[in-house]
Amino acid sequence: MDTAVVNSMPVQNVGEQLRRDTVLWRYLDAAKLFDFFENSTLFFCRADHFSDKFEGAFTPSLRAQISEAHARGEIDYDYEQFKRRMRESVFINCWHRNQDDSAAMWALYGKSECAVALTTTVGQLADIVEGIAEHRISIARVEYVKHWSDPKLDVSPDYTRIFAYKTKAYEYEKEVRVIIDRTRGPAGPDLRQPGIVVPIDADRLLRSIVISPDAPPWFENLVRQSARRYGIRVPVRRSKLATDPI
Repeated sequence: MDTAVVNSMPVQNVGEQLRRDTVLWRYLDAAKLFDFFENSTLFFCRADHFSDKFEGAFTPSLRAQISEAHARGEIDYDYEQFKRRMRESVFINCWHRNQDDSAAMWALYGKSECAVALTTTVGQLADIVEGIAEHRISIARVEYVKHWSDPKLDVSPDYTRIFAYKTKAYEYEKEVRVIIDRTRGPAGPDLRQPGIVVPIDADRLLRSIVISPDAPPWFENLVRQSARRYGIRVPVRRSKLATDPI
């Protein structure tokens, strides 16, 4: 899969609902873990490559607002063009917000017994991408809504905040998103890629590495050895869900 590389992005907004010590989880299979170790990057998926049909969906009221602005000549795009440009120019990196690990997340995103979860905090995540450029970046706690009931959505300071909303069916994900907004720049060749990668300092980003509760001992040993080899000094531990109840 071809991806573009972004070298710098200032964090301009962290959602008011988030604390710096909020714990975040990212569940990975073994292949993605070792890619992370080797390359020290975060992948940001282009918004129109998510499977959720409601990704970046506007409510009826917002659709009407955009159409009226186009009719008055205030924006250059009609509603369908506006929505397509937004989805093609916004890139998202996703985390699960929770103090502890989740059996559902292991099943959905670990995908095998040889899986791990990377943990960080909102503060660490914001610091690691701070000062890395020319495009706007924000960190938002996702709110889950029923788009069809036309809820009032806060899309200030601009429409890219629409990606901080998802349909209620995904409420179990408790998602926090890092959102790169490239809508204001020219449509360069990288915007035709399915995602972009951001170089980061893995050791500074991570709070811990948690190994799947179903992982065999050899995989746990391999993860520990590999973390040391790549200079990652954070705690590596097995999921508490692997502990036998007393």
